[in-house]
Amino acid sequence: MSIHSVDASTKKRGKRMASHYIRGTKIWITYFVDKIRHRKSTGLENNPKNLKIVEKEIIPQLMSKIATGEIYKKKPKTFEYYGYIFLKEKSNNKSYFSKSSYYRKVIEHFKGKNVDTITRLDIKQYLISLDMKSKSKNTYVTCLKGVLELAVDDGVISVNPALNIKLKSDRKEPIQYYKREEVEKLLNVATGITKAYLEIAFNTGMRVGEILGLQIGDFKDDGFIHIKRTRSKGVIGNGKSNNAIRKVPYNTYMLECVKAIQTNNLYIFGNIDDASLFRSQWKKVCIKANVPKYKLYSTRHTFATLMLKENVVSINELAGLLGHSSPKVTLTHYTSVIDVKSINLGVDFSLFGHNNDTMKKQTNQQHPKNRAL
Repeated sequence: MSIHSVDASTKKRGKRMASHYIRGTKIWITYFVDKIRHRKSTGLENNPKNLKIVEKEIIPQLMSKIATGEIYKKKPKTFEYYGYIFLKEKSNNKSYFSKSSYYRKVIEHFKGKNVDTITRLDIKQYLISLDMKSKSKNTYVTCLKGVLELAVDDGVISVNPALNIKLKSDRKEPIQYYKREEVEKLLNVATGITKAYLEIAFNTGMRVGEILGLQIGDFKDDGFIHIKRTRSKGVIGNGKSNNAIRKVPYNTYMLECVKAIQTNNLYIFGNIDDASLFRSQWKKVCIKANVPKYKLYSTRHTFATLMLKENVVSINELAGLLGHSSPKVTLTHYTSVIDVKSINLGVDFSLFGHNNDTMKKQTNQQHPKNRAL
């Protein structure tokens, strides 16, 4: 191997930053970037003409790229490149099946854009364009942050433009739920599959996907429904959180309604695997019962609200029945329906014993006539 020196413009502090040498019949280049040596073939045959090209064109261009930092900058990749890595990383999460369609919408929107061209303004404008509550937009923000953070990790961008983007606070709307007499009307007029669904929904507070994922074998002899899966648009999941895997009690009449609609299908509700497929039946039942038509999810709100209003369970117990990750989640949802007036602490209550009855008792005990000799 023979080494050919390059001109003085390729030297720095007495050391060559780039030079060429011959390996076999080809001309190779050796150069340093951040004190790390690199070797690459030019692909050119070793002859005087090509040597001149290397010395006068290729090496000066290389030196210019080293000086500007372009030589070691990573080529920007598209948003979808990191988007698919993000999907793969999230695929094992419990909530993946319920959120993956939203993630894909984000990836589709920014498809074809290099991540280094996406600005905070681009992200804000996209979020503003979504016709939904800020709470619903959080899933989109999570995707944006996660995808762009992968680009930061890869060294393509230095700052994640999706960080610290604040969404407008939603106006808190009152929970929609049915009164006890309205529930009785709905159950009285419902028939068939709709009847079975509503019996389960109003009496257990289960989520729509959890009910549609039920199999007859989930009704155990111990008197509990063992909830262990969800079903939505053909996708089988295992719940929003670890607490979603739980047991809720069922009554004999509910089981009779379920058995009455049984077919050879693995699932109790057959091919109905999404709330939208219940829309027409639900509307008809509400009209027939002469009650307001709320979202089908309101059956869960009704269960939770009446259980609290009628003091059937505590917040902690309700959290367990609903499959919430913590009682704090339950309290956040249903604080507005807890009726302070219904809490009976007696007349002249005092936590530390300073009510009238306690004070009289303490006064009598302290009176000289009542002291033991």
